[in-house]
Amino acid sequence: MKTLLTKSKLYALILAFFLVVSTMPLTAQNVFAETTLGVDSDGYLLITSEDELVEHLMSANKAYKSELSKNFRLTKDLDLSKYTKLKNIGRSANYESNPLFKGNFDGNGHTIRNVNLSEGGIFSNIDANASVKNLSIENASVSAKSTEYPGILASKNLGTIENCKVVNSNINSSQSGTGGFVGQNVGTISKSAVINTNVNAEKSMQVGGFAGFNGYSSKFGTIDQCFADANVVGSANVGGFVGKAEKGNISNTYAVGSVKANSNEKIGGFAGILASPSQLKNVYASNDVNASSGGPLAGWKGSSFSNPGEVVNGYYNSDKPKPATEMQAYGGITAKTTAEMTAPAFLNSIAGDSSSVWTQDANHNNGMPYLSAVLPPETAPLVPPKAPVKFVICNYNKDTNTFKKLKEFTVQPEKEDSVVLDLMKRAKAENKFTFTSEESTWGEFVTSIDDIDAPKPDGWMFNVNDVQSPVGVSSASFNGGETILWFYGCDQNHYKAPPLAKIENPAEEFVEINSKEDLMKLSGSNDDQLLSKNYKLNKDIDLSGVNFEPIGSLEHPFTGKFFGQKHTIKNLNIEKDKDSKGVGFFAAIKGAVVKDLKIENAKVKGGAVIGVLVGEAQVDASAGKNNLIAQCNVSGIVEAKGERVIKVADAGGLVGAAQEATDPNTYDYATTTIFDAHADVKVTADVGAKDKAISGHVGGLVGHNKGKIIDSSSKGDVLGGNTTGGLVGYNDGSVRGSKSTGNVKGAFNVGGFFGASGPYSATKDSYSTGDVKPVENTKAEFIGGFAGTISGKVENCISTGTVTPGWSWNGGFAGKIDGSLTGPNATIKDVYGNCNDFNNETLKAFGNYMPNPSDTALTAAAEKMQVDKKTSENLVNEKFGANINHDDTQSKLDIERVEAKIVVPNPVLLDSEDVLNSSRAAVNSLTKEQQKKLNKDKLEALEKAEKTLNKIKTEPTLGFLDSAALNKDFNVEFDGSFGKIKFEEGKAKGLKLRVDSDYKYFADASGNLHPKAKVSIKIDGVEKTLAYGTDYTSEEGSTIISFSSSFLKSLKPGSYVGRIQTNAGYAEFTLAIQSKQAAIGQTTGGQATRKARLGRVNTGDSTNTAAFVIFPVAIIATIGLSLGRKKLNK
Repeated sequence: MKTLLTKSKLYALILAFFLVVSTMPLTAQNVFAETTLGVDSDGYLLITSEDELVEHLMSANKAYKSELSKNFRLTKDLDLSKYTKLKNIGRSANYESNPLFKGNFDGNGHTIRNVNLSEGGIFSNIDANASVKNLSIENASVSAKSTEYPGILASKNLGTIENCKVVNSNINSSQSGTGGFVGQNVGTISKSAVINTNVNAEKSMQVGGFAGFNGYSSKFGTIDQCFADANVVGSANVGGFVGKAEKGNISNTYAVGSVKANSNEKIGGFAGILASPSQLKNVYASNDVNASSGGPLAGWKGSSFSNPGEVVNGYYNSDKPKPATEMQAYGGITAKTTAEMTAPAFLNSIAGDSSSVWTQDANHNNGMPYLSAVLPPETAPLVPPKAPVKFVICNYNKDTNTFKKLKEFTVQPEKEDSVVLDLMKRAKAENKFTFTSEESTWGEFVTSIDDIDAPKPDGWMFNVNDVQSPVGVSSASFNGGETILWFYGCDQNHYKAPPLAKIENPAEEFVEINSKEDLMKLSGSNDDQLLSKNYKLNKDIDLSGVNFEPIGSLEHPFTGKFFGQKHTIKNLNIEKDKDSKGVGFFAAIKGAVVKDLKIENAKVKGGAVIGVLVGEAQVDASAGKNNLIAQCNVSGIVEAKGERVIKVADAGGLVGAAQEATDPNTYDYATTTIFDAHADVKVTADVGAKDKAISGHVGGLVGHNKGKIIDSSSKGDVLGGNTTGGLVGYNDGSVRGSKSTGNVKGAFNVGGFFGASGPYSATKDSYSTGDVKPVENTKAEFIGGFAGTISGKVENCISTGTVTPGWSWNGGFAGKIDGSLTGPNATIKDVYGNCNDFNNETLKAFGNYMPNPSDTALTAAAEKMQVDKKTSENLVNEKFGANINHDDTQSKLDIERVEAKIVVPNPVLLDSEDVLNSSRAAVNSLTKEQQKKLNKDKLEALEKAEKTLNKIKTEPTLGFLDSAALNKDFNVEFDGSFGKIKFEEGKAKGLKLRVDSDYKYFADASGNLHPKAKVSIKIDGVEKTLAYGTDYTSEEGSTIISFSSSFLKSLKPGSYVGRIQTNAGYAEFTLAIQSKQAAIGQTTGGQATRKARLGRVNTGDSTNTAAFVIFPVAIIATIGLSLGRKKLNK
């Protein structure tokens, strides 16, 4: 998971750095991050504490290459047991061709204890001019999955190592060239030892108790005055001291312990491979050699070398097990019995020409010769039997989130039992319990106990005396008298068990909530003592009429337990302003457990970091504070009106933000687990800005997830801006076994399941069915049926919803994928998306897919993802046991597509006919049952528009427009639903009459007034045909008739009926001319005129009112006259 560094913290750190550097003495100090190291008279930087060693040389976050060329010296023994994740000194990759450690490290006779490393030993690579000396490593646990040539002290040595030891340690490796001391030596090692150490690389070759390789390629290695007391397991080419002696000299050395080759061949008591030009001189092996073929001292020359290496003065213990078949004949090797090897004469034999190097006494090395410079442990006296070990087996109930003790028994260790797995096998043989286990790269792990399986990612874990074991069952040693607790580990218990006493006595104090008043005591509380207690809800509570304040705040989170006991809180209402942060039933939780709670019909409104149940689920890794939200259900609405930071709302139906964290010192991890939780919540995040992408991290269940979501769901619709998803807005954690069925709408990174996922995220066994659409009037980008953008791992996931494409990068499954679909490191596996979009076009499976004919694997993967709606729904039914009826979902989609095709023009004009006919055809394409499900408002609007069109076609509409020349004193009177236009006699200087331009019967193909149109007016009952050019004119390209001023002035006071007639029919209009005396004093009429000029005039047909367009002239009144409407003659 990512660790965030705020800008303010970064600036402060940089400022502090430069302030300190500018003032420090250049020769006396070394400033690095938090601490300053002193310097001794030799110029060595002095390491005085564990933190200084880790911070300067072994920090996973702070390994600067500039530190690695300096000289360091320990001033005390160091215990690194509290550090769970460390970086090898000088390592920045799995293999460094140019070693990084170029300084000198002097242990000064001190010991580094209890170190736990995940990829190789203390040092990664030691440069040719570098050295490590006078250092002991004790009780180290090292694993190596990808590091080449792993060793406990060092992986690769090109320099000098002197007077160093590895004691009581373990290394588990899946890599070739594994050694108990060093992986590959092409430098010089002297006066050093491996004591009581396990070297386990059971599937790898070139494995040795001291070194994996001595010499490599063209480089020689030298080892002198060293020994290995180790139990060594490899696949082949396994030696008690060295796996492969390729080039160089090994002298005055010995190997004791045991050697095993799982391939049953290619093994040596001292060297697995001894090839020319390597030499062994003054060496012996006294160990159990377990394989059918090989050699008691040296195994064979190897397949890549022409000649075997040379042995000068070599011996092996003939009383120990050895291979039945010797693969290679070597000279210079002599067999000795245990009695002979413990006799004084053997000292002279092994010493050869190095008599001062060897010594012998009965108290060390079981009486056999040893090296004067490297004292082995004293020969242990007979040890009485170890005390019985107590085993306790506990299961975990995910529904109740509790541990239950199943059984207890004791096992009496025997002499040969050395690890916990030995005791378990003994207990199984004694019928005390059963278990199954599997071998892995890291040894064996237990998969079931007493027929209770723990499928991945769950697993059986064990504590020793209430402390979780840092190593596996095949590596964990015991002293006798311990209590070993085996427990079922899973995400819900964070793979940790409480002390055994707490499991056996789980009683806790709870405050009981029996009424609304009891619950209201928590409302708005920031009392840390009150917030740390445990609570039980004993009945349903209705909060109608109550404006509830969130429990706690972001600064004062709830830290106790809240057990709903399957009761319901109804009608929760929270209303906060747009600047509020931490809004929900709980504003924030930290290290809390919330379970078996239902919140129904909630209305939660506020700024940001908002959810019905929890605003923010915080954690504390250093204090081991994890969160568990289990078996909780919520329904209602969430409205986020603000931002946490720029473009981030953190709004979710259940939880706004679910956090995780890692302690920077111990690397302990804490997280939020959401299990079996369900949200039926409509989530809306909108700050009201024009930029619809502002509100981000918006999800139906969780807005921003860094934790774990398991077996959970969301079904409410989601509206957000960026990173908006049906289940999760931004997923930076893990999700599995979950679903989302709500529709999603957003502007950037929008998906049916999540909006976007981070590079460390993992999503598995999940699906979404909701439709995905871009927000209107936005250039929406990265739209996908399952996700907008995928950067992490996604496996076995499906989206069936329909995507409405946005502006850029749309995909049936994802808008964009930053990952791999092919090869052994594929991050996207077994996924499918409905690629039939809303417009019934075919989408790519993911929007940024670029076909490459030469990459057939990618083409096949992309095509496999691309399925239609029916196939995607069938896959969801088959894989996840869903019950999607394709006929129902397809019918619903058909209805939605038709609704999108229903267009009602406003205004309705004659040329609206094609649009309305197309809309009606879309409706008629549905069955009668489907039509009943259409949006009623849309259907009614269509029917009303069709009636209006029919009326326009059968009853023409005329419009009068006054010209700028009209007398200002004219007025319009309203007579019921119809209108008249009146002029004062002699003052009308012009009048324009517009025949509806959309009315085809009065216009020709060019839009002009029909050339055969006849314009007339009845005067004294006689119809007079008006003369074109004298009485009126018409403008080219329009159907506007302009009456001349002379014609208007010729009219006497009275009412006139005019007519425009073509072969298709006619329309009539009415004019009224007032005498000058009748017009005087009509103040009311003047007011009416002003009002009429400001708005539309009712013509008796409200639907058609919008058809009358106001012309841009100085004084305008647009009047439709229904008075003279006539049906056209057909």
